[in-house]
Parts: sequence; structure tokens; C-alpha cells
Amino acid sequence: MGVVAVVFWSFGSSLIYLGAQESGTWPFVAVASLTGGTLLLLARGLLNGELHTAVRLPWRLWIAPIFCFVIYGLVWPWALASSTSRQVFGVSLINYLWPVLTVLFSAWWVPGARLTARIVLALVLAIAGLVSANLHQIQQLSSGNIGSWARWGRHLLPYGLAFTAALTWAIYSALLARWRDLAKDYVTSPIGFLLLGLIGCVITAATRHSLPKLTGFGTLMTALYGAGPLAVGYLLWEIALARARVQTLSLIAAATPILSTFLLCVFLNKLPGVELVLAAALVSAGVGLSVKG
Repeated sequence: MGVVAVVFWSFGSSLIYLGAQESGTWPFVAVASLTGGTLLLLARGLLNGELHTAVRLPWRLWIAPIFCFVIYGLVWPWALASSTSRQVFGVSLINYLWPVLTVLFSAWWVPGARLTARIVLALVLAIAGLVSANLHQIQQLSSGNIGSWARWGRHLLPYGLAFTAALTWAIYSALLARWRDLAKDYVTSPIGFLLLGLIGCVITAATRHSLPKLTGFGTLMTALYGAGPLAVGYLLWEIALARARVQTLSLIAAATPILSTFLLCVFLNKLPGVELVLAAALVSAGVGLSVKG
């Protein structure tokens, strides 16, 4: 179940990039999140026979983890949708800083956890991978050929959003680890996705985006993302966490940067360069090393 969840998540970047550009970022977020949240609530009711552990959350989970969950769900699709076809690979990999950052934050916040040389090395490997993935963009920025400040802002926006996504998801994960005794009895993803969907609807209305059509490629990508990575991916991962060692599952998840990058290349019909292959391998190595730390 953990492997299947990782496979579903690996399709996430491709589905977001194609679906959000076709349907509009906020309609995509609204429909996909409401779809995922509704399916997760239905599954919770069928498998557990109750819904209060997914809806009536303790105040500590509302204050920080749910807040971080929603921020992540807003900025991550925005980051991919605002990327160019050359940027999207590097932007996608920035998201996978979150496992290393989670371990780093846990060393400060979680009782019994500590910062080790292995964690520092993992962070160095992950950063080296991101530099490799974005080498062309870094060279372009350093050459000063971007143009006006507005173009600089548009160029840097996806990277800032992707880093914010990695940071907020790392904080979310580290806080759940700190409050493990509390969090193990509740699930935050269903209500998190429903809130995210409602916010997406508000932003869609405020920015006067039209809702995606009932037919077409964009609607297909939106539905697949909501039902696949969001609903099935999160559901299987939560079931797997209750039945397997978290270290083993986390090592499985370390393959996500490589698989996600490969799928992006397939969807966009591009051959990965040496820098991109090296980048994905370094980020995955950093994730795996941080878990073992």
C-alpha cells in the first residue's frame, strides 16, 4: 500500500502542471481538493464507521498543522502552474526538500530526536540536487539577462512558492511527529482538503475565473488528481502507516523525486538531461539518508 501511494503521489506534479494550466489554478485547486476531501471522508466512514476523528479535531491540530496543510495546498499548485516548461522540473524537485527539512525541524522540536552529521549531509545532497536541476536558471539569473524587475519577479515566483510549500509541509509533518500521541487518533487530510477546496472556490470567484468545463482535458486532469494522489494516495498511506514501520515507508517515499521527474518527462515528451537525472538522484539520496539519520 505504501508503494502504491508513492506511485500515485508521483503523478501529482504532472497532473497539477497540465491540469492547472488548462483549467486555471484556482478552479483546479477547488475541484480537486473538494473531490479528494469528500472521497477521504466517505472512506473514513466506511472503513472506521465514524467521522468525528476526521472532523472534530483537537485545537492544537487546527492552529498549526491544518493551517500549514492549507498553505501547502495553495502554494504548491500555484508554483507548478506559474512555471515554464523549462522551470517545472527544478520547481517540482524543490518540493521534495520537505522530508529532509522535516527531520531537521524534528531534531529541534520532537523530544528524543537530535541533529546528526547524517542529517546535515542529507541536506547538503538535497541542495546539491536542486542546484543541478536549476543550473540553467541560476546561470540565467547571474547573467542579468532577465530584464525588468517585473520579469525577475515572475521568473522567481515559482521557486519561492515551491520553497514555501516544502517549508510548510515540513512544519506540518514535524508538528504531527511532536504531537504523535494526539495525532495518531485523528486524520487531518479530509478536513484539510475540504477547507482548501472552499478557499479555492472563494479565490476563483474573487478572481472571476470560470469553473472548468464538464468535458475536456483539464477536467480529466483535475478529476484524476483529486481522486488519485489526493484521495487514494493519502488513504493508502494512512493505512500503511498503521501496519508498517515508518522508517521503511519513508525509504520507499525517497523514490518519489526520481519517479515524479520521470513522469514529468513522459507527460511533457522531453528527454531528461544529465543535470536533471543527477538532480533527482541527489534529492532522493538526501531523503533516504535523512530518514536513516
